[in-house]
Amino acid sequence: MTDAASRPFAAGAVAVPLVLPVLGYLSSDVRIMFTVHLFLGAFWFGTAVLGAVVLGPVMGGLSEEANVEFAEGFVPKMNLLMEPVSVGAIGSGIGLASMMGLWASPTVSLWAALAIAIALLVLGFGPLHKFTAGMFDEIAADETDHERLASLNKKYGMLSLVELVLMIAIVATMSGLRWGF
Repeated sequence: MTDAASRPFAAGAVAVPLVLPVLGYLSSDVRIMFTVHLFLGAFWFGTAVLGAVVLGPVMGGLSEEANVEFAEGFVPKMNLLMEPVSVGAIGSGIGLASMMGLWASPTVSLWAALAIAIALLVLGFGPLHKFTAGMFDEIAADETDHERLASLNKKYGMLSLVELVLMIAIVATMSGLRWGF
């Protein structure tokens, strides 16, 4: 998958989202950590919206050959990028909460955000990863099984909607944190 995405892309896709939260935390500056968390979270949320609402339906409407051609470039990059982004966003959120002293007296919103974050990680590293890996295997095969590729893409799209709902819920918990709930 690294070769399919390109080694420089793979290195950056893994390193940047994982190093930024560490640097933000080591800075001891809440503003920097907030910015890192906001950047990674917005990127993750935006990608989830784009995938669930735009890319999935577009890919479903492409011819078999066009679908494979698009997936060959898209799937390896997204698979390598989004898992580190999710870990970075959640790690930076936990670190930010720590820097702000929120763990000293956690609110319902903080616990809810943590529970939803764990659910998002389980979803991303579990079934979503399984479907994207299956799509990659299918497009890398000598003879692509277009029915299986379409089936995996459909399942991925449905779970992307669940991911999107969880992301909207986690944004609501963050609003609750801001307003003291």
